[in-house]
Amino acid sequence: MVNLNLKMKQGISVCMILYNEGDTIRDSLESVKEIADEILIVHDGPCKNNTLDICKEYTKNIFVREHKGICEYHQAFLYRKAKYNWILKIDADESLSKPLQKNIRKLIKNPSADAYSFIWPYWDGKKEITFGWPKKVTLYRKDKISYLGFANWGEPTINGKTISTNYKIEHHPSRGDPTTWLTFKNRDLRFALLWQAKDAVRNFEDFDRFQYQGSTFPKKLLIRLKYPLLSAPFLGIAASLKTLFSKAIFKNIKIILKTSLYAFIRSFYYGGYIYHLQKNPNWKRKD
Repeated sequence: MVNLNLKMKQGISVCMILYNEGDTIRDSLESVKEIADEILIVHDGPCKNNTLDICKEYTKNIFVREHKGICEYHQAFLYRKAKYNWILKIDADESLSKPLQKNIRKLIKNPSADAYSFIWPYWDGKKEITFGWPKKVTLYRKDKISYLGFANWGEPTINGKTISTNYKIEHHPSRGDPTTWLTFKNRDLRFALLWQAKDAVRNFEDFDRFQYQGSTFPKKLLIRLKYPLLSAPFLGIAASLKTLFSKAIFKNIKIILKTSLYAFIRSFYYGGYIYHLQKNPNWKRKD
């Protein structure tokens, strides 16, 4: 992989992809304005509220791109635009906690670190309901990432050392508690997984990429495509166990048991969607 650090400035490029986020974007921008060397924003299609007016108070680097409906389709574009050697990718409903704001500059000075993961607690609309888990990788060296713009693949592959921290990314989504069956059914099963399955049966060449070294999809997805139904129980068990054996299990045991079950169910739906779309590209859910 090319050493981009030879060409890049030392600092942090904050990357954000928005879609009419006027209600939440200011808190997010306030949390990064003092630590960002640049803020890069993509708006997914024409803006219909005050989102861009607020953004213009914080940055001139605003790009209104064709509406695509999925933020992952814009990520590679922002990675190419970033001028600094560290990228902080956050969403409009996320903000840096005060301790993270205070210490993030120290983190990027660590020569042995290529990326950092932060605590990303679940939110039920009123309070945080998980502790120390889950974690999300949102800060990484630009020259150490590999990214394929595939639906719901928000985190790039890190080609180096990722350090887990106890700093927190505050996440207050408006779409509801992610641990409830209703949210899981409406968001994951009916929307996210179907969109992801549609991507799985698209041509690889159609996807935007950044420093992606492969000539096709990752091996796990290729197995899924070849054996969509047969692979479902095995991949479902693997995903479930990965969640179940989180380091924070004893603090969040009820939620982890529930989300482990969701991971297992998700695998069957994903495999089923791929199977139907392979048989009939125009197949649609019957709700």
